[in-house]
Amino acid sequence: MTTIQDDEGFEGIEFETPVGSFRAGRSGEADADYQSARRRVRRVFGFYRHAATYVTVILVLLAIDLLSNAGDFFVQWVALVWGIILAIHFLNVFAFDVFLSRDAERRMIDRELRKRSRSG
Repeated sequence: MTTIQDDEGFEGIEFETPVGSFRAGRSGEADADYQSARRRVRRVFGFYRHAATYVTVILVLLAIDLLSNAGDFFVQWVALVWGIILAIHFLNVFAFDVFLSRDAERRMIDRELRKRSRSG
């Protein structure tokens, strides 16, 4: 765990783990549009990293499968299960983001506030 303050105005703590890092704290950046765009870009890049890891691991497992001459391919099951997970990640980033993102939440809150202001 490290306390940091970077050039982007982030101030808080960062946890380094074997699979990535996690930050908790406040950003000095007050521009909500910038923060929203940054979150979106990070989600897209997260999917790209996931897809690249999938392709790399499946190719390595396929090579092991072919070189071992075991007769039974196990890589297809790994590829299938992981492919389904990758497809869900894709849908979460590119399709459902319109319905489940923080921007969607903000739009719903604004709509609810407009309804209340009209009725009250």
